[in-house]
Amino acid sequence: MALTINRVIKNVKAKKLRMAFAESVTCGMIASKLNTIKGTGDFFAGSIVCYDTDVKIGLLKVSPVLILKYSPVSKQVTEILCRNLSRIIKADIYGAVTGLSTPDKTIKHPTGTIFLSVYIGNNIISQRKRFNGTPLQIRKKAVKAMLLLIESAVK
Repeated sequence: MALTINRVIKNVKAKKLRMAFAESVTCGMIASKLNTIKGTGDFFAGSIVCYDTDVKIGLLKVSPVLILKYSPVSKQVTEILCRNLSRIIKADIYGAVTGLSTPDKTIKHPTGTIFLSVYIGNNIISQRKRFNGTPLQIRKKAVKAMLLLIESAVK
C-alpha cells in the first residue's frame, strides 16, 4: 500500500490539490494513512468519520428518505456524502466510502461490499467493490481502492 499512497500523493501534490474525505466503513483509516506522509498539510484538508447514519444525516445532510430508499451502504448515499462534504471542507478532491466489513442483516449487501465515490470539479466517479477477508483486511482494501480511484480521477 505504501507505493500506492506515495504515487497518489506525488501526483496530487504536483497538481497542488487538496483532499478531504467522508469515511464510514474505513472509520478514519484514510486520514490515518495520509498522515504518515511528510507534508500532510500540503495535500490533506481533513476527514469526517460518518460511521453512524445519524452523522450522515445530521452533519453531512444526507436525506433520510435517500437512506431509507437505498440504505446507508449505497452508491447514491456515497455520492451525496462526497458532494455535501464539499460544503463543509475546502478542498479540490472529495472522497467518500461506505460499506460492510462485518455482517449486517439490516442491509441487503453481503459483507465486503464497498461503495467509493470521488468528486473533483463537477465530476463524480463511483465504484462498487467486493472484498474478502477479515474486517481489517476489508477496510485496508477499501483504503487502497479509494487511493486508486483518486489516482484515476486526477490523471
